[in-house]
Amino acid sequence: KTESRRITHISAEQKRRFNIKLGFDTLHGLVSTLSAQPSLKVSKATTLQKTAEYIAMLQQERAAMQEEAQQLRDQIEELNAAINLCQQQLPATGVPITHQRFDQMRDMFDEYVRTRTLHNWKFWVFSILIRPLFESFNGMVSTASLQSLRQTSLAWLDQYCSLPALRPTVLNSLRQLSTSTSILTDPGCIPEQATRAVTEGTLGKPL
Repeated sequence: KTESRRITHISAEQKRRFNIKLGFDTLHGLVSTLSAQPSLKVSKATTLQKTAEYIAMLQQERAAMQEEAQQLRDQIEELNAAINLCQQQLPATGVPITHQRFDQMRDMFDEYVRTRTLHNWKFWVFSILIRPLFESFNGMVSTASLQSLRQTSLAWLDQYCSLPALRPTVLNSLRQLSTSTSILTDPGCIPEQATRAVTEGTLGKPL
């Protein structure tokens, strides 16, 4: 029994020493200041000291990273708040269009209609149908940048060019054409009326 206890004790001691050695070997591999010199013999006390220093350094780095991450989160929140504020201040139709640019575009449209109508009077009839779409496009679409052009153009298409939106627009244009010209009572006079409209500056106005 004594011999058996001695053997058991020796086995337990060997296992304990093996586990301790394995633990120190693991520390040598984990601690950068020790793993950088694997061939250097270091005492257990030095290993424990270097390990404690390494843990303290990691804790400091972790605290610094957490602080930096919190600062970044705060900056993101501030930027999001600023973006939301800017978006709230923008008009619902996108970037505001200056009256000067709006008038310039309208003048260009009228000049184009005049030129095409003098070539073919039927274009004037078409211009009456298309003018409301031009007016909405001119007032809504922004050319400040390619991105804003794309975004506002798509928004304009969704809002004004769907069938539910086009039907009343075209109906109103047809009503205007019927009430402001003789297309129903004397269609033969339409070419003359179209020419007079573009030469006398009455585009888009009742004749």
